[in-house]
Amino acid sequence: MNPRVLAWFRSLHAKLFLLTAAVTSFLTVAVAFSITKNSRKELEDYSRRLLVEASETVQTEVVERDPKFDNPRKLEEMLESIAGKGRSVFQVDVFKRGEGNSLELVKSSGEESNINAGKDLSSYLDLKEAQTQLVELEEDGKPAGRGWKAYLAIPNPKQGRPSIGLIRAYIDLERWDAVWDANRNRTLNMLPGVLAGEFILLWLILRWLISDPLDAMVDAMGRLERGEAGARAEVQRRDELGVIAARFNAMAQRLQRASKEREQLIQEIQSLNTGLQDRVDEALQELQDKNEELAQQERLAIAGQLTAAFAHEVGTPLNLVTGHLQLLQGQEDLPERAQERIGIIQAQIQRVGDIVRRLLDMTRRPQQAEVEISMPAFIQELQQLWNPTLAKHHARIEVEVPSDCVTKADRKQMEQLFLNLMNNALDAMPEGGLIRIQAEREPKGRWRFRFEDTGTGIPPEVLPHIFRPMLTTKPEGKGTGLGLPICRDVVRGHGGEIRAESKVGVGTVMVFTLPAA
Repeated sequence: MNPRVLAWFRSLHAKLFLLTAAVTSFLTVAVAFSITKNSRKELEDYSRRLLVEASETVQTEVVERDPKFDNPRKLEEMLESIAGKGRSVFQVDVFKRGEGNSLELVKSSGEESNINAGKDLSSYLDLKEAQTQLVELEEDGKPAGRGWKAYLAIPNPKQGRPSIGLIRAYIDLERWDAVWDANRNRTLNMLPGVLAGEFILLWLILRWLISDPLDAMVDAMGRLERGEAGARAEVQRRDELGVIAARFNAMAQRLQRASKEREQLIQEIQSLNTGLQDRVDEALQELQDKNEELAQQERLAIAGQLTAAFAHEVGTPLNLVTGHLQLLQGQEDLPERAQERIGIIQAQIQRVGDIVRRLLDMTRRPQQAEVEISMPAFIQELQQLWNPTLAKHHARIEVEVPSDCVTKADRKQMEQLFLNLMNNALDAMPEGGLIRIQAEREPKGRWRFRFEDTGTGIPPEVLPHIFRPMLTTKPEGKGTGLGLPICRDVVRGHGGEIRAESKVGVGTVMVFTLPAA
């Protein structure tokens, strides 16, 4: 397969287009089928009503003008005007009551010699309203297609007397079937064009809404990766893609500014007098201070978590290697040359340890700006942010926090803590559910909070490790594995502790403590 075609099939544009096209095609075909099916039923109902109305017209004519059937010629003329070949009503037969409820043919719009007034017809003399049946018609003893057959009793003009006769009428559905076939064929002929138009319009809309903005952002990312500091995503939108593009441009601008600052610092260092040690020390100190300030401003929580994980993973094997080297040095029969090499290795390991410690120092959180926070009001403000997301996930929230619950904490870090916990809870409830936030006072001036969801829960083998960086149970692209480690750092930074209680299929409870004001 062509690589470009294969790449398109893997793109978001292709997936949305194919999915939406399949749905719209199914709905269009279903609507067309429903319309044609309903039109057939409407035509059948209309023809049935037409037959009943024709029968009622004959009934009215007989009752009002000739209840004794004295003028068969006039009745024949009326029947000829209502029924016959080329008309909607196929045939109308008029019978009068004889002796012993027998029926005698008075007039028919068809061939009277072929009409049999059998005993079964007398059972319809007591009908109060027309009765219809869908039957197979015959003409000259041969099948003539489907049609409606109607029976309608002719009432006696004198009240309380039995009916004076019976009307039997037929209507041929052949011409109505032809109308329905024409409508169906016209619908089937139009359907490919309608579907093609839908596909083209859908393609253009998805191209304009998704593909073009994504292509622009990917191109800008590629240019930025190649070293073009001025690369920007030219996406002027007010939706989510526009927000992503704006944040990418802001990030690129910060990187460009940081790059210029670094270049300026390098130029300042190169201009210093290398012959004067005190000036060198002063310049190095200034460079270090500025670099630390820049790193402190631009460092993100994810970089800190990755660095901490790296330091932990590297420090443990380094300690083991150092211990074994010390054991080697303690051997008395070790050659002098080996002693020197061991000393070199220890010096380099010490150097790596210093680098790891410096990395850990860089990831320390800035000093907390602790203020008194009324937790009911604080959670209510957050709930204004959560409400659209809760509605989208079909989730409900219950808050049981006492009105006197006031903590002393850093507001920004509290927002990060509760937002991370809310995101985890919603991700664990794809079909919706209940989120409950509770707080109760503990001794020693602390508040204990419970953040509970009714989600899928955490497997027992994963639960002890959930606070490890980069560990996540979410699908690929859903989580980074840093949310809970950040929550733990925030809680511990305020002198509290956090733990998780979970049961698969029931839900998860995050329990943590915060200092009271």
